[in-house]
Amino acid sequence: MEITQKKYQAKAQNTTEDVVSGFTRKVANYTQWGAAVIVAPLAIVQGVAGHWLMTAWLAAFCVYSLSLALISRHQNLKQRQLLAFVSMLALAASYSTFINGINGFVWSFPVMASIVFLLRRKWAVVSAFTFFVLMVIAAVVAMPLDIAWRGSLSLAAVLVLTLTLLFLLETMQRSFTRLATTDTLTGVYNRKSLNSRLDQVLALYKRNQQPVSVVICDIDWFKPINDKYGHLQGDRLLVQAAKLIRQSVRLSDSVYRVGGEEFLILMPETDAGGAAKAAEQLRLRFAENEFKLKGASPKMTLSAGVAQLRTGEHWTDWLERADKRLYQAKESGRNQVVND
Repeated sequence: MEITQKKYQAKAQNTTEDVVSGFTRKVANYTQWGAAVIVAPLAIVQGVAGHWLMTAWLAAFCVYSLSLALISRHQNLKQRQLLAFVSMLALAASYSTFINGINGFVWSFPVMASIVFLLRRKWAVVSAFTFFVLMVIAAVVAMPLDIAWRGSLSLAAVLVLTLTLLFLLETMQRSFTRLATTDTLTGVYNRKSLNSRLDQVLALYKRNQQPVSVVICDIDWFKPINDKYGHLQGDRLLVQAAKLIRQSVRLSDSVYRVGGEEFLILMPETDAGGAAKAAEQLRLRFAENEFKLKGASPKMTLSAGVAQLRTGEHWTDWLERADKRLYQAKESGRNQVVND
């Protein structure tokens, strides 16, 4: 069998979500260090100019920014922390525009970028538009009208561009996540996503003790079929098989391709008896199905092993038990389900 304990001893590689989360944390960390370094001289300049309120505000911002920079070195910041960060920046930029005119308004552009890229989409959109309105009001009050509307149009362009880039990046992230977690041929989840999911299932089981079972199934005699019809046609059969398996399980169940012709089904809130019954229904449906190829309609059968997670058991042992049941089904003549 292709699934053995050895294959699952290693930890899963970082998922796409982990990579994106780490990248986001680094961006936030660099932004906070940079903001503190840039704003500190401005606080001094404002103090020399006698703008004590602005000086105190910028000094407080520097302290807060440095504290967030230290925190974000080791963990992701909460949205309320980032919201407070960009709010202090926004208020500083708008107040600076009131007292310094165009010299304060120019800081609205990096502040707008910080708002969009540090906050989640919902908060980013609301905060960005709120900041834009605030800056337009400040510009109209403190600056000549011709400069105010030119600056406002420029800021509007930055707002549109940064939000567009944000939406594009989120779309790319979803696409990369899908590519990283699904099997490119069949469209079901791949082994990498299975490893991550099993850790979650184990933690959930320890918390609520709800039964959870696994079914490992293998297409019988697939290699001779593959050799007979060719690898391209064999791939078409695998796609049809994966589709049939997905259609035969519940929405709460998840299907993974874990080998050439091996698939694994995770069944939450299902004991071994219920999983065996579902696997038997799948086996019957699989045997009755007519798989379509050019000029042929080959019949295929399925063997399956079923195991329920036990208390105190690691998922490597759990999968090994299911794999042994699959091996028994194969040794006993195939086209059958063996329950743990």
